Amino acid sequence: AMQENESHKSNIRKKKTIIIVCALSFSVLIICLAFIVFRWKIRRKGVMNDYEEDLQLSLFDMSTISSATNNFSADNILGKGGFGSVYKGVLKDGKEIAVKRLLQNSSQGIQEFKNEVMHIAKLQHRNLVKLLGCCIYAEERLLVYEFMPNKSLDYFIF
Repeated sequence: AMQENESHKSNIRKKKTIIIVCALSFSVLIICLAFIVFRWKIRRKGVMNDYEEDLQLSLFDMSTISSATNNFSADNILGKGGFGSVYKGVLKDGKEIAVKRLLQNSSQGIQEFKNEVMHIAKLQHRNLVKLLGCCIYAEERLLVYEFMPNKSLDYFIF
């Protein structure tokens, strides 16, 4: 009877240990999932809101820019460079813009692009073309500047 009592206590201890280990594992899993979801929401919110809150920059829809540039028509190309092409566009309100469409084969991620945009915006100067905003859509990275007609800078300088 004594041995049976010891065996029964051992089984109860094993069951308690299993229950405690399962509860702890489940708690750790829930905490990890909550942390991942929290970080994902912060990161997603950060990419979209930092521009507008910190720098008063607009986030443009791809459809807005596409219609403003007539679907990036070759007729609207202002120039091409090592980082991509620049297109002239007209927004629905009549405001003229210049859109720099960065090359898609760049290995630059969203965070790097965001940092670059923030640096450009912070370096704004009255003698530089003003950065109005940007657009991130799939692999597309677009910078939207105010449009300056030819010789307008010469006019202001001289």
